Amino acid sequence: MIIVKAIIKFIFKIVGILLIILGQGLVLITTISSVLVHLFTGFLFLAAIAISFTDIDLGAKIFFWVIAIIFGAIATNILFIPEFLVNTGTYLMEYEF
Repeated sequence: MIIVKAIIKFIFKIVGILLIILGQGLVLITTISSVLVHLFTGFLFLAAIAISFTDIDLGAKIFFWVIAIIFGAIATNILFIPEFLVNTGTYLMEYEF
């Protein structure tokens, strides 16, 4: 039973290290891309506000608002997945039976 625990602990450490490396790389990528997504989201919200005061169809106005809200949600949560990967990898590395 001790050998099985040692093998599982070794596998958890390897998987944990890989998750941390992957998560840190994604943190760098999402930090750069989140700046661009935030700028684009700001543009979409300004466009949705401006379009709200025009004589365009109600469907087009709703479409712009929905797209702006979806991009806002993505921009808000874009860093969650890499942080989750790093936290999971850390947990796996420190796991004790």
